[in-house]
Amino acid sequence: MAPRVKKGPPSLPGSQRRFFAPRQSPAPHQDALIIAATFPDIAVRVLRESNCLLLLGFSATVNSGGSISLTVTDKATPADPYSPYFVSLTKALNQSFPVGNNHWCTLVLAPTAVQLAIHGFPLRFLPQDEDELLQYILQAILNHKATPIIAGRYLNPSRDSRETKQATSVVITVDPQNVSALTSAVVILSHKRKVELAFSSSRGSQCKNCWRYGHAHPRCPATYPTCPICAFHHPRAAHRCQNPTWPGGGNNKPVRSRYSTSPRHCCNCGNDHTATFRECPARPAPSVPTRTNSPAPAPVPQDPVTWPWMAARHPLLPQPGRVPLRWTS
Repeated sequence: MAPRVKKGPPSLPGSQRRFFAPRQSPAPHQDALIIAATFPDIAVRVLRESNCLLLLGFSATVNSGGSISLTVTDKATPADPYSPYFVSLTKALNQSFPVGNNHWCTLVLAPTAVQLAIHGFPLRFLPQDEDELLQYILQAILNHKATPIIAGRYLNPSRDSRETKQATSVVITVDPQNVSALTSAVVILSHKRKVELAFSSSRGSQCKNCWRYGHAHPRCPATYPTCPICAFHHPRAAHRCQNPTWPGGGNNKPVRSRYSTSPRHCCNCGNDHTATFRECPARPAPSVPTRTNSPAPAPVPQDPVTWPWMAARHPLLPQPGRVPLRWTS
């Protein structure tokens, strides 16, 4: 009989291993690829110089708003123990890459709370004052499940719209470890209420089923999938070019092409591009988020490279008198 292999600690969700720094005003960074590739090693060097005894290994991403996220690569290590080093890491980030007056704010932990939707609440039993809703739902869930919640709100934020209906849904925010205790069902007002994960969306959210904007895939009202390449009623994986000689194997895999038998067609605007084309005229304009009480940014020196080992270790970093390399796709 083979010996039993001892299992290691359980893997943590990515959100519990992540911390991020937003820019003071959301804006894309011209060196996003370079930052994502080089900042993890810079962060490791900063932590070593600070005598950090934690595991050192990160991956980084930079989104379209310029925010940089670091994720601990060890799946059993949370991000929280790294928080005492966030100020020095942010300082190194701002010193290493040119940002002008739009610097990165101090690193913060990624939110880990989970939102759940509870459906079928009779409106006549819920408090008229929305500020009292949290206390009402909190006490009801404590009575049945002995599980605390962090926040509660109406799924439909419009009070006038809710008053035209008899029932509504409530979104609660809970710690990740309490999700399993609530997702089966909760008994409130003497009836079982359906509980499921709440999927947030905005005007710019693009569904991965119908490829329209304004809702998430799990909330798609379409009964059939839409291809983002040709707009026909099949999933993207089933898209094929009818010409067996088309380069790239378009007859046996979903290759984007302009060939007459398999033209690109956007299901949102009707033009000859895919539904994921970023310059599509039907794509909603992004809204600029507003932040209050943002952490004070770290000071940014005039010289973008003030740590000698950064330039030596990372030749892609901008240096005085040298034009940085550019990556092209």
